[in-house]
Amino acid sequence: MDLSIGEIVQAVKGRLLRGDPSARARGVSTDSRTVKAGEVFFALKGKRFDGHDFVPQAFASGAVAAVVQKETPAPPGSTLIEVQDTLKALGDLASFWRSSIKAKVVGITGSCGKTTTREMATAVLKHLGWRVVSSPRNYNNLIGLPLSILLATPEDEVLVLEMGMSAPGEIRRLSQIASPDIGMLTNIGPVHLEGFPSGIEGVKEAKAEILEGMREGSLFIYNADDPLVREVSLRFEGEKIGFGKAPDSLVRLCQAEEKGEKMDLEVQTPKGVLRVELNLLGKGALYCALGAIATLIGLGIDLEGIRGGLQSFKAVQGRMCVKSLKGIWVIDDTYNSNPLALKAALEVLSKKAGRRIAVLGDMAELGPWAEQYHREIGRLCGALGLDGLFLLGKWAEVLASEASINGLKGKVVLARDHEELARELKGFLREGDWVLVKGSRTMQMEKVIAYLEGD
Repeated sequence: MDLSIGEIVQAVKGRLLRGDPSARARGVSTDSRTVKAGEVFFALKGKRFDGHDFVPQAFASGAVAAVVQKETPAPPGSTLIEVQDTLKALGDLASFWRSSIKAKVVGITGSCGKTTTREMATAVLKHLGWRVVSSPRNYNNLIGLPLSILLATPEDEVLVLEMGMSAPGEIRRLSQIASPDIGMLTNIGPVHLEGFPSGIEGVKEAKAEILEGMREGSLFIYNADDPLVREVSLRFEGEKIGFGKAPDSLVRLCQAEEKGEKMDLEVQTPKGVLRVELNLLGKGALYCALGAIATLIGLGIDLEGIRGGLQSFKAVQGRMCVKSLKGIWVIDDTYNSNPLALKAALEVLSKKAGRRIAVLGDMAELGPWAEQYHREIGRLCGALGLDGLFLLGKWAEVLASEASINGLKGKVVLARDHEELARELKGFLREGDWVLVKGSRTMQMEKVIAYLEGD
């Protein structure tokens, strides 16, 4: 971002309390500890901290201006812009900047698979030499998405953005800010149910909000194998590309074969047949690849370019990332968990040679449906005949009970903490085992892998 203070005041519909409207700002920060010289500091008010308390520190670090929503002490000569709501102002500035640059915007939402799909599409574009801005880390909310847009320069060609949510209305706002040229819905599943009293139907309506901000003449990409996503796709009157196994998918999976740590795909596309080897495993990764292929075709990339970029792509850390630890194969899927993603990960584990062990933490944010979904996972673990089940969390006993009732003969361990879980696991493992480690972000299951690696 490179704008004058006057342009920023106009974009955020604010009032310049003091300062030079012709001065220029290059970048935005919401963290006074990392603000750089020349950036605008947005004083956001959160649950634990109020950014207004750190305005002096931001100026001391070189901030050129601060956007505030209440009277705030600031050093003499500093530039202050007053708005009614600093969070809304951040989004408004991102929307203004997005409309000022020529880059195409890809917006990706869905219950799972957003990050891997984004990373795949970004990797291919960068492999081909395109100038791309991609959401850093988990920048997919009302703060992160605007910050991602504001990283762009006028020379960038594509912005690939994630859109996450935990309540109704959030995707609508994100879509209105980003105004996607290409919007994607990866899937709809039981995620963030705490914020949706109506359950999965509420999640569907929240995800459908992406359609409300899409640009005229935009392209909608959707998972044609997901019945709820198909329902949403019918609401979009513009150009569409469905992906999946469904016969009417424009990007249609013809064949998929797992070979060790890799997967061979054959995909029918509007540009012909694409055959590609992926350094990824499982149904989840497969659908991420199909979504990325559809996006890249929508951007005009030819099949040879797509193939080359995808074949060089490596799994994102904590997302079905396979590691070899002293003869034991570990599937690191620790970044997060939900019923949809966990079922897919367990199916990958079940197909492996050798003993198959699941190390699972709770699935969070399921509200009144938490017991139901943990029981479902327990039944699946039993049906798959796993050789070991190591559990941590509030729902561990429920899951273990359901697994045993449904035929699990392998060892079951319920641990009190990560250290105990890792210790029990180390004593059980032997060369050739396959281990899946997964749990919601709050469970911090990566600690278990760290214990294994540190042995």
